[in-house]
Amino acid sequence: MLRNNIRKIKVHDFNLQYTLESGQIFRIKKIDDWYYVNAQDKFFKIRQTGNEIEYCGVDKEFVIYFFSLNENLPEILNEIKKDKYIGKAIAGYRGLRLIKQEPWECLISFICSSASNIPGIRAKLNNLSKSFGRKLLLDGHQGYTFPLNGKLNDYEKIRDAKTGFRAGYIFEANNIVDITHLNSLRNKSYKDAKDELKKIKGVGGKVADCVLLFSLGFNQAFPVDTWIKKIMQLYYFNNETVSNEKIREFGVDHFGEYAGYAQQYLYIYSRDELT
Repeated sequence: MLRNNIRKIKVHDFNLQYTLESGQIFRIKKIDDWYYVNAQDKFFKIRQTGNEIEYCGVDKEFVIYFFSLNENLPEILNEIKKDKYIGKAIAGYRGLRLIKQEPWECLISFICSSASNIPGIRAKLNNLSKSFGRKLLLDGHQGYTFPLNGKLNDYEKIRDAKTGFRAGYIFEANNIVDITHLNSLRNKSYKDAKDELKKIKGVGGKVADCVLLFSLGFNQAFPVDTWIKKIMQLYYFNNETVSNEKIREFGVDHFGEYAGYAQQYLYIYSRDELT
């Protein structure tokens, strides 16, 4: 059982809710005013009051790294604030930061995201974790470690986790992906790293960009999903239908080296603006 030892740190330019609820990570649950978060072999809780966050289950160094609290967000936002549309998104959701995930869990998470919504993705990942992971307890609440690569080795159990057509992709990724190689993609160019990821069945352009952005440090990656496609076409392409690749190329060219941050702000903004 994890010890309930509450720690506190001061934060600036950080919004926990926007960060956790912006579609980057899925194994989270809100209970009262606490977020309970599963991340690889960790299970922790965290909440924010003003410029202070309280947490337990992990150490300060992990919190700072995981939530990118050591990055200069004002400078990043100034870099991407290229027009009035992204300006509105930044004004509405300032404090959203990129989460730095473990690449293997991130890869399987976004393979599970294909043709699914956030509740569906969350259910698939929780089912996989229950079937293949190890139980963790915090405040009487259950969490699970995420199975390491090589451990998702039972195709029938993967299917029973309600992963649908993605079961074969998950099973094959488990058999072929080498974690050392996956982590080594950080040292490649964006194009080369993306090409490597796309060799994995079930990994197209959007999934590859999500893995690059949320776990491998490629801040210029610009994943294009349904929400981004809608808002980009509306604001930047005169509401004309254009390809995902054209949107991605525009996003990278327009917003620059932190295009991924722009994508996240536009994503969370679009879910309110377009509904």
